[in-house]
Amino acid sequence: MTDIEQRLREAYDSQHLPAPVRARTLAAIEEARARQESGGPVAFSRPCANLSSAAEPTETAAPAPLSAPFPAETGAPVRGAATSASLRPRRRPRARFVTALAACLLLVLAAFGAYGVYQTPSAYVDIDVNPAIELTVNPFGMVIGADALNDDGRTVLDAVPVLHRSYKDAIDALMASEVFISYADADAFIDINVVSENDRLGSDLVAQSDAAMASMPCEHACQRTDADTRAAAAEAGLCVGRYQAAQELMELDPSYTLEDCASMSMRQLRDHIDACHSEGEGDEASSTSSGSGSHQGRGGGHGGHGRHGN
Repeated sequence: MTDIEQRLREAYDSQHLPAPVRARTLAAIEEARARQESGGPVAFSRPCANLSSAAEPTETAAPAPLSAPFPAETGAPVRGAATSASLRPRRRPRARFVTALAACLLLVLAAFGAYGVYQTPSAYVDIDVNPAIELTVNPFGMVIGADALNDDGRTVLDAVPVLHRSYKDAIDALMASEVFISYADADAFIDINVVSENDRLGSDLVAQSDAAMASMPCEHACQRTDADTRAAAAEAGLCVGRYQAAQELMELDPSYTLEDCASMSMRQLRDHIDACHSEGEGDEASSTSSGSGSHQGRGGGHGGHGRHGN
């Protein structure tokens, strides 16, 4: 028995407490001693906190916890210290509640943060055959937006749900759908452009697009482009691939307009571009004096390809 425990016992004996109160007090002391030996905090349990109410009015108040200071002349605990000790257990449930509430708030903030990241666009994929659609992809490679840029594009998106699917699943579903295949026959041309500042994500989307189109019967092209080109295409109301093809065709033959190019399929645009390049190679072999006549013939030839007939 330690010196402190001996002094407490002597103090209790001199006070002549009622037997039930004394028994509870001794039990609290033993509990505190056991906690001290185990390395835990030394504090009395609730029975010790009720000593002041259980004692007779004429008796001296119950002693304080072991941490209370002792007067040098008597060795007895200071009066009123038991009241502060009795408050400690009552504070713990409140502390636990505050801790739990803080944890819940952190979880809510984390959930909102994750949702914000999920809804952040990280790449745009323009798919143009004659149906023209644009898919918006988040940093996790999930499709979070799908816009139809013409009526045929709306028909495709109405038939094939792509939202909240991985881009790989979405592009595979598009290429396998009967609606999309009806536009992508052997004579068609599929043009896919990926816009993303995330190099890894952009490369993944190009690779997944190429893999999905490998089984298609028609020609296709998939490449990355920059955000400025996408912005210019959006201002013109066109997909990136169609806008780039239109710019190329109008440069080769200024008689074409954006409205003319918007009315064509991608196959028709590519055919007109190829025809201009072929005729341009023929012009190089001709004399300079016949160059002007050759240009006029090229303009009329485009009409035969259906420039105004689509």
